[in-house]
Amino acid sequence: MCRNPLSFFGAELTRRAPGRRYLEGQDRSRRLWALTFSLLTVSLGAAYVFWVGRLTLAQGEWQGLLFWSAEILALLLMALLAWDTWHLRYHRPRGRKSSQTFTVDIFIPCCGEPREVILATLRGVKAIRYPAHAVYVLDDGGSSQVAHLAQSFGFHFLSRPLMGLTRDHAKSGNLNFGLDRSQGELILVLDADQVPSPDILTRLTSFFQIPEVAYVQSKQSFFLPHSDPFYNGDKIFYEVLQLSNDQANAVISCGSGVIYRRRALEALGGFATWNIVEDFTTSYELVSRGWKGIYFPYALSRGLAPATLAGVCRQRFQWCLDAMRLFFWDNPLWKKGLAWRQRVHFLIIMVSYLASGLVFPIFYLIPLWVYWGGNSFLLGHETGYWLLRGAYLASTLLMFRFLFYRKGALKQFKILGSLFPVYGAAILTALFCPPGRKPGYRVNNLQPFALKEKWWHLVPHLTLIGLHLTMPFLSLGLGWAMPRLVAFNAIFSALTIWILSELVLAAFSKPRWTPAMDPRLVYG
Repeated sequence: MCRNPLSFFGAELTRRAPGRRYLEGQDRSRRLWALTFSLLTVSLGAAYVFWVGRLTLAQGEWQGLLFWSAEILALLLMALLAWDTWHLRYHRPRGRKSSQTFTVDIFIPCCGEPREVILATLRGVKAIRYPAHAVYVLDDGGSSQVAHLAQSFGFHFLSRPLMGLTRDHAKSGNLNFGLDRSQGELILVLDADQVPSPDILTRLTSFFQIPEVAYVQSKQSFFLPHSDPFYNGDKIFYEVLQLSNDQANAVISCGSGVIYRRRALEALGGFATWNIVEDFTTSYELVSRGWKGIYFPYALSRGLAPATLAGVCRQRFQWCLDAMRLFFWDNPLWKKGLAWRQRVHFLIIMVSYLASGLVFPIFYLIPLWVYWGGNSFLLGHETGYWLLRGAYLASTLLMFRFLFYRKGALKQFKILGSLFPVYGAAILTALFCPPGRKPGYRVNNLQPFALKEKWWHLVPHLTLIGLHLTMPFLSLGLGWAMPRLVAFNAIFSALTIWILSELVLAAFSKPRWTPAMDPRLVYG
């Protein structure tokens, strides 16, 4: 069994070509094509939505108005994507040249994770090559076993429960607890399951020579099974959106593999405790106060991702809930201190959750409504619909080709569309959790290698798939709708089944690990 948790890091060196910024020249062709098809897609989408709007308003039926509203929000997401992702910013793999050495505190917050998981992380931290750093294991689980592990490596061990303190504000409170008891100029945060590269500090600290830089977020990387069934790698976010966010100074902290300037955190009053976890909100507050965030698009740590649908749902619910609480109660459109481009970049994450939780269900339910009611606002206008929607779709695919090349955009779309129950519930919860009413926090990956699936998470998906398979035949057999309408509507049913089946098959498939990506070789 492999006991070296650092063997999965390889060199990522690229020669610079002439250009204003690193890789700016090489990316020029992709950027121009992405901009061209983005403008075309938004223009065709606007024409299509206008056509649907005229048709809907002329008929004045609820079915059409609901469909039109969903298409408007979908177009808004498309426009934000086009604006947000066509221009990316890259950094040299080795960071900036630096002659300055900062003192660094490494925080490893934990709360009940398995011993073997924490042990692998501590081994990785021990191998970090940097002259001036101290390590703090912040254990909110109050485990004597974790205390022994930390002390055996020569690390500081701090625990709120063992000091008779309450675990207020969960992870963010734990980090602030460590912040008050340390003194390094910079703070690197690593989750308990994130094994770092030995050169993580060397490559990240150099950016802090720029006085305005408050945090640097490295690319998140995970041990993932073959084909990444739940799209935990999230290449679109980590390899496109964050690079674009960097261009606009709207980088989102991911809570691990991120290094902060202590002075910036102290100016903020510490890690943000308003939301469930500290990451998104802390970076959001820092940027709004004039600080700068950097995204370093190379993986300098690797950790665990949920292996079951239950774990995925719990994690994504929490992410969505944090983002939507900001949307409802501290919206970037009204946030003081943000530039217009920053508002748009933060907003796209929130709109994507709204699209999944609100728009996709409308598209899934309207075909069933048509089968049962026997009428559609598109009846008699099928040719116009296919021409306009077809042109819009074709342009969208070309736009994605240049915005998200080889980033699994199709799988991202299907997973986003399949998690509608999770995001819908999170949106509703956020509405009832204003400032002063903070939701509870649950630690992820307490059982990272458990593979027993909970089928009840799939009830909405299996129900919809069953209805879309049976309703066309019932509608024909019982005479609810004319055959022409059933045939037209069946195309939407096939699309719905195609989208939802991705998550269903992922939930029931057994993970297949390649030797290089098997987490049991590192955490076993």
